[in-house]
Amino acid sequence: MRARRLRAGLVTALVALTPVLAVPATLGSTADAAGEAFSVHSWTDPDGDRHRIRWDPCTTVTYAVNVRQAGNSPAARKSALADAREAMRRAGGRTGLTFSFVGRTKEVPRDAAKSWSDRQRAAEIVIAWVDQNREAARSNLLIPSGSGYVSGTGGWVWKAWTVTSKWQLAIGRGFVVINADHNSRYTRGFGPGYTRGALLLHEIGHALGLDHVGSTSELMYPQMLDRANSNYKAGDRTGLKKLGEVNGCIPGTAQAWKQI
Repeated sequence: MRARRLRAGLVTALVALTPVLAVPATLGSTADAAGEAFSVHSWTDPDGDRHRIRWDPCTTVTYAVNVRQAGNSPAARKSALADAREAMRRAGGRTGLTFSFVGRTKEVPRDAAKSWSDRQRAAEIVIAWVDQNREAARSNLLIPSGSGYVSGTGGWVWKAWTVTSKWQLAIGRGFVVINADHNSRYTRGFGPGYTRGALLLHEIGHALGLDHVGSTSELMYPQMLDRANSNYKAGDRTGLKKLGEVNGCIPGTAQAWKQI
């Protein structure tokens, strides 16, 4: 599927090279596809060294959830919140990253005069269900598909800087937007079939730095498939590990990114 990247540049002691990745998920068939099992992003600095684009595993990453459009009843919204929190727990277990839930929010990630990342106030990662039929609840980060929109989109922003003349980088903001118009297409939880849990894990994977892959056996395949269970698969887990704590701390993150 199409990837959308926006770049802004500033050359000083702190360099804001901030690609935004927004990757959609759609419902699909179970046709087999060969291809890579995981895909992560990297950046080559001006000195020629290559860096994996990732969060700093030595900082706590806050997240907030907007479930106002996730269901028509308090019970439905509570269930969606539980799935979002469980998906973040599973992603944390695969990366070693520490995620801290800071509560519900009314915030909707969207681009306006400023990028969504400059406007984000609720947490470092915001997960939100959006309604494209209501102006106050819609997001222009959700990618159109045919006469409607994809099921979900996830993205991140990173910065690069130097510490004692050596380049460092880290993701500092992320988002997940879920299409409320598709609520009925996904069952709650992480069981078999087309599940909300799988959709959340897929988009959270993007917010953590994973890209789409060509293998249908992986959850990061660009379409949501009818699966026996909804969890990260072998390739997904390998990719998440490469983005996680095994790579160590990233010097200067606390100065480059103000924690929310």
